[in-house]
This record gives sequence, C-alpha cells and structure tokens, in this order.
Amino acid sequence: MSGKEFTLRYEFENVGELGAEEIKKTPEEEHFGVKWRIQIKHWGDYLALFLYSNVAGNQNIHTNLTPKIFSKNGEKTRSVSESWVFKNRKRDWDSLCWSRLTGWQTMKNEYLDDGKLEVEIHVKIKKMIGFRKELRSFGEEMEQFSDVILKVEDRKFYVLKLYLSTHSPYFTTLFLGKFQESEKSEIELKDIYSQDFQYYLEVLYGENGIDGDDTVEGILSVADMFDTPLSVKKCEDYLVKESKMALKKKLELAGNYRLDKLKKMCLDHIKSRADIRSVIPKNPGKMDPVILAELLEKSLAFD
Repeated sequence: MSGKEFTLRYEFENVGELGAEEIKKTPEEEHFGVKWRIQIKHWGDYLALFLYSNVAGNQNIHTNLTPKIFSKNGEKTRSVSESWVFKNRKRDWDSLCWSRLTGWQTMKNEYLDDGKLEVEIHVKIKKMIGFRKELRSFGEEMEQFSDVILKVEDRKFYVLKLYLSTHSPYFTTLFLGKFQESEKSEIELKDIYSQDFQYYLEVLYGENGIDGDDTVEGILSVADMFDTPLSVKKCEDYLVKESKMALKKKLELAGNYRLDKLKKMCLDHIKSRADIRSVIPKNPGKMDPVILAELLEKSLAFD
C-alpha cells in the first residue's frame, strides 16, 4: 500500500455464543510504531465493533476508517466510513466504537459462518502528531553504560545516575540522598508519559529533541517536574524563537512554567484591547495572576 495505510483483518470464532455485554478481542498488531486491536461486543440488540489504539502522551493520529463484516458466502458486506482522531484520553487505549454496525440477529442469520465472523478495518492515516524517530536509545542495549533503570509507564530507560544528578536537583536527591530509592536498581517515575520522558532525556543528552510544537510542551512539563533548568531554558528558547503556537497558548505556558523571557515577548506583542481579549481564557481565574495583573495594567494604558 502507498502512504500510511494498513488493514486489520480477523476471523472471530463462536461469535453466536456471546452473551449480552460480552466481548471478544484480537491480538495486538503494530503499525507505524503504534499498537492496534479490534474488539466486538454483543451490545443489546446489535453487534458493536471497536478499534483500539495505544497512543500516548501528546500524540494524535488523524484517520479515515472503513470497517467491514463479510457474509457467509463472501458476496455481502456491511461497511461504513468515518474520520476519527485517536488521542490520549488518560487511559491506556483510545477507541472508536461503531455501536450499531448491524443487528445481532441479522449478524447471526446473514454473516456468521459456522459461528465465525470475518471482520476487517482499513485504516488510512492522514496525520500523526507527536511522533518522530527517536534520536537516542535508552533501551536495554544501553544497560552496560548505565547504573539505574527508570521505569515510566511500560518503558524502561537505562541511564546514569551521576549524569542526571548534575542537571537536576530532583535526581540528585533521588539517587544520592538518604532515601530508599537511592539503593534500588530500578525506580518507577509516575505522573509522566514515557514518550515525553524519552524526548526530555534526548534534550538532556544534547540531542535536538525539541523539533516542533508537538513535543515542546511535553518536554517542558517533565523538565519542570524534575527541576532541570537547562532543559527548561532550551524549551523557552524554542518557544520564543521558533514556535508557531498561538499567543494565547504561549502566554499560558509562560505563566504555568514561570518563563519570564517568553512572557515578556508575549506581552510585547499585545498592542490593543482586542489583543488582550484574545489571550484571556474563558475562566480568567485559571490565568497566572501576575500575567493577568500586567494585562489589566496594559489595558488601562490603551485609549
């Protein structure tokens, strides 16, 4: 196939025996660096079909999807088409559901072949955001050059304690302080995404890991959490000099992460009351109070 397209095809067995709300799912398949699987469900009086994708962090996959089921003799198909954006919704897998692909009894009478149901979903990827080739490996092949494993979600990163400690007071305390973790060979880091942590390590190890607006916010959040001034500065420099983000988003990041240079740049671009209205969120209480006060001061200066 040309472009980013693939087809998932699977023959489910004993489908007619599924009770109400029961499911069957396929093994996982990997395409374009992402895992996918199909699931069917006996949902009320209908056959429901699901497509799952394990996007992570700030990743988004814009797709056109065409699911099909095939009749006993292969002459009849039931298909629809739909556009969908797979994104991280604070759960392990994101999914799209066709809840009424066909009636349950219709499926049994016209599509089941000796209890088997053939299902296919064609996936055409229009755009992948937050994905890129990793610039440096921190996987198992780096074990001989590391002295600790950092586990983030389901990934393990093999790193050097001293190197991270020289850049981050957080890691200095974690690795060299009088805590139980300092004696462990493997430490789990929580409340971050593994892909963001990969990009953060790349920046810390000297790679050009900030390669677009899709990655910078994730890197910045990790750098801020682990008190890594060098990485925060690199993120701020990118936001000031290269980012195409909207002014409102840049000002939000400036407030959230105390980026004074970015804040000054944003405020310098505000020349009217209309500009002020464009950057204030619907709930002004969510805005950094210092920035809000400065915007109020600027508004009083306009005629």
